[in-house]
Formats: sequence, C-alpha cells, structure tokens
Amino acid sequence: MNQTKLFSRWGLALVAVIALAVIALANTLLSGARVDLTKNNLYTLSDGAKNILRDLDEPINLYFFYSREAASDVPTISTYAARVREMLRAMEDIGGDQVRLTEIDPEPFSESEDRAAEFGLQGVPLDAGETLYFGLAGTNSVDEVQTIPFFQLNQESLLEYDLAKLIYQLSQQFKPTLGLISGLDMGGGFDPQTMQPGREWMILDQLRQFFDLRDIEPDAESIPEDVESLMIVHPAGLSEALLYAIDQFVLDGGGTLVFVDPFAETAAQGSMGMADDPKPTSSDLASLLGAWGVTMDAQQIVVDGANALAVQSRGGAPSYHLGLIGLGGDMLSQDDVITQGLDAVNFGYAGALTTAPDASLEITPIIQSSAQSALIPAFRIQPGMDPNNLRRGFSPTGDRYALAVRLRGNAPSAYGETPPEAMENPDHLSESAEPINLVVVADTDLLRDNLWVQVQSFFGQTMATPFASNGDLAINAVDNLLGSSDLIGIRARASFSRPFEVVEQLKRQAEGRYLDTEQELQAALRETERKITELQSQGTEGDAFILTPEQQDAIEQFREEKLRIRRQLRDVQHELNKDIERLGTTLKFINIGLVPLLLALGALVIGWRRAHRRAP
Repeated sequence: MNQTKLFSRWGLALVAVIALAVIALANTLLSGARVDLTKNNLYTLSDGAKNILRDLDEPINLYFFYSREAASDVPTISTYAARVREMLRAMEDIGGDQVRLTEIDPEPFSESEDRAAEFGLQGVPLDAGETLYFGLAGTNSVDEVQTIPFFQLNQESLLEYDLAKLIYQLSQQFKPTLGLISGLDMGGGFDPQTMQPGREWMILDQLRQFFDLRDIEPDAESIPEDVESLMIVHPAGLSEALLYAIDQFVLDGGGTLVFVDPFAETAAQGSMGMADDPKPTSSDLASLLGAWGVTMDAQQIVVDGANALAVQSRGGAPSYHLGLIGLGGDMLSQDDVITQGLDAVNFGYAGALTTAPDASLEITPIIQSSAQSALIPAFRIQPGMDPNNLRRGFSPTGDRYALAVRLRGNAPSAYGETPPEAMENPDHLSESAEPINLVVVADTDLLRDNLWVQVQSFFGQTMATPFASNGDLAINAVDNLLGSSDLIGIRARASFSRPFEVVEQLKRQAEGRYLDTEQELQAALRETERKITELQSQGTEGDAFILTPEQQDAIEQFREEKLRIRRQLRDVQHELNKDIERLGTTLKFINIGLVPLLLALGALVIGWRRAHRRAP
C-alpha cells in the first residue's frame, strides 16, 4: 500500500515535470504563434496594414516609450502594453528594413525622458509619485514626426488603425487636396443653445489627417485647380457659377462626395435664437443630380422601426426615435469597398434617394433602410421633440429606401451642349469623357459628433472614441474616390462593436407593443386630474371651499381612478422590461448555475468511473 502511494507520488511528480517541459518547449518553439478567434480577427494584422507596410519606399523609425517599472503596479496598462509591443513587432517583421522599432524606458530625469518630452508624448502622474509614459513617436527620412501621445485603454479596438495611420502619414510626401463646400458651419461657430462657441466637428480633424483640406465658399465662382476631390455638404444657396464648376469638375473625372438632406438639424438649430442669417434646413442639389438620374424629395424623411436608436425622452425614460436610425449588417452593401465591413452608420432625419426610370448611369444603393420603414413629412421634425410623437400613426410600407448611392457611367452635363451665357467656357464638357465617380448620401447630420463619436480631453489632448462608423464612411468614400483603399479595411475594423442585438430587438418589440397602452393611460390620467381640479374649484364661499356631498364622492371616485391608472402605468412599465429580465435570468442561470453544474456532474462521472475500475 505504501509502495503504491510512493509510485503514485512519483507519477504525479513525473507528470508535473513533463508538463513544465512541454510548456517551456511551447514557449520557445511557438512564441510567435497565435490563434485569433474574434469575429473580425481584431488581433491579426489586416491586409490593408500589410499593404501599407510592404509598400514603404523610405525607412520609418518607431520609438515605443514605455515606463516598465511605473506600469508594473498597473496590470491593465502592462497587459495592454504587451499587445502594443506584439503588434509593433508584427509590423516590423512585415515592413522589413523599412520599419525600425526601438523600445525606450524613459527613467525619471534621464535623457530618454527628455526625448519623450521633445516628441510631445504625455507623461501621466501616478499615485506613487512616478510618471508613466506609454506612447509612440515615429519619424521619416526628412525628420517629420507623428505621435500617439498616450495609448488609451478605451481605444484598444483602434490600435491597429492608429499604428497603421501613423506609418501611412509618415510615408506620404504630399497629402491629396480635398475641396470642401459646406452650407453648414462645421467649424463650430456660435451655439445658440449653450450660448458658447461651438467645437469644430471631429470629421474635419479626421479629414485633415489624410488630406489637405481646402475650404470653398458657397458663393465662390470656381474650384481651385489643385483640388483633386470634392466633398459637398448641404449644398443650399450655392452660386450658379459654383454649380456649373461642380458640374464640369465631376464630368472631368473629379471624384465627388455629396451630402444632401431634407432636414438638416444643424441648420434648424442654427436658425433658432439670435441667428442673423438662418440657413435653409433642406438641400437636394436637384439641378445637377436630377440630370444624372437621382432625385430626393426634400419634403420627406425616412423613419425605420427596426433600426430606431434609443434616446432619452422628456419623461426621462429611454425610447426609440424613428427618425434617428442606426444601419448595419445587410443594410450596408458588402459589395462596395466604401461600406464593406463597416459596423453601423447612424443617420439623423435622412432622405430617400430615388433613381429616375430613364437614368443612363449605373446607380447602385450602398446603404438602405429596412423593410420596416416609411416616409413622413419633414415638417413633423422639430428640434427637441418628443420621439414618441413619431410612433403615432406609424405604418411601415414594406419598402426599403436608399440613403446612399454610387453613380458610375458616362454622364451628360446638366447645362447641355453649351455653358450658361454668364459663364463662357471654351472647354465646356457636354458629356464626361470617362465614367464619373460620384457618391451621394441623403443626410448631413451623420457627420455631427453626437451621432458617431465621443470627444474627451485627456491632459490637454483631444481624444476621440467612435461608437459608430460615420467617420469611416466619409473617409472611405474620399479615399476610394481618390483611388486609395489601403486604410479602408483597417478603419472598418477600428469601430467594430458587438451590440446586444437580441436585447435591442426585445426592447423595440416591447416598446411597440405597450406604447399605445401607455399613451392612453397617460391621457386618461391627465383627464382625471383635470376633472378633480374642476370639482375642487367649484362651490366656493368666501375663502373656503364648500363642496356638496355628491361633489365630494365624485372627487373621491376620481382619486381612486387616478390611483388605479397609476398602478396600470407601473404594470405597463414593468411589462416593457419583463422579456429582457427573463433573458437576463436565463443567461445568469446558464453562466452561473448550468455550466458549473455540468462541470461538477462531469467530475462526478469521472470519479465514479475511476472508483469502479479500482473496485475488485
């Protein structure tokens, strides 16, 4: 018996030694091997990043500043730093001699700390009095510098994109010139709601990272010759000369991205209060787009019951806004490089783009609503409105509406064979020599920060965390119109998120089921309170209220009715969340109870089988 135990102990020791040897051997032989089981392969370099690294024609120096000792007491930082280091090394391997990675530990009061400060990296003070550096600086052959001041934990999904973008920017000698024509004040201006200067839209900052952004005023008469691509936002009130210049630019092969809108909330808000020059709330560029086969009814907006976004209503409870819709999945074309792989694009009061029956161009929808959609008059939309108002009378048509389209093909000039008399042009193009490249989106509000990005200040640095792919859509489109696509796939993965789709669907179904009942009860409650007030105001004598017994009985009945209605309202609110709570209970049972129970049963079965084998 003792000998059996001895052998058993030696056997366990031998197993432990073998296990340690296998682990050590695996760490040595498989140190670079990884298996990425995430849905979008978020931990594997994308093809776009690999293309950027392989196409480098000059050396890029990367300096990874990381305070190892200071971060040793911050597990979240040290864990994230390991991932940053792994990705940088993977990029160095693919870039070969053109990517040179150096890791630097900037110890306090050292030359390396001075160097980090020279690069503009952000040192974060810790509770222990130490300073933590966790950033990246890159240089090229002409000593141009690009930096990531501090790697943010909440932007881990952006890591590959940020690194590839830094390398891409250093590798570009000249940025393409993008002309911007905007009928909206995207630079911030004055906010009449807060009575403070507004912040510049983040989309402009994003565009400047890749393009030389050139503003073109709406009353301009021409487009600068060095402009390679155009982005037109809310083209209301453009001069006739500029409209003609846009027509000729498009026909001459200039890639153009157009954002029109039946209800631009930015313009509507700007028209409130003290606005001296109120902007039109709708734009359609009909004089040009109509000639190319695309129209948009500037009096109608698209509402979508299946993709409504949750917002805070006036009562404080969240509700779904049919005019604010988030489109993803099969609503975004996976056959077009602009929308392929995007997670979700949020729209605010978008219009429907229609293709003319006699259109000669190839017009392809790249973003569409669901079949649970309808068109409603734009005048029903008011800033700050109660979103529940849009649900009254809502009836889906079963049609899917195009919110963004791509136009390709030989296009005629909107001005025919000859230019307008006031704009003599001996080189007038009556038809494009090559197929035009034009993308039209029926919304401008999707470019506003509140629909796609959260902007915060971090030690003086502006940090942008996207929660939707709106910015990716705009930059992808301009990239593609200029013929560039390497960063498109990386951006698509950067804003990747995994929403609780089942929960969202349950919320929409519950709200649709109980909203009418809740509204009826609220109306009945208001009517009951009105009747109580009327009765209490009757029968006064002097300064005192004198009510008849019948009036007192009626008031008591109405009070009881009021209590009954309030109980019903609470029951309705409870029903709104009952299905979600049931789903949560089921998931908790599976995670907390069922899985451990199955493991315990498995262990008991194994133990029973072993005991059964040892039994004589």
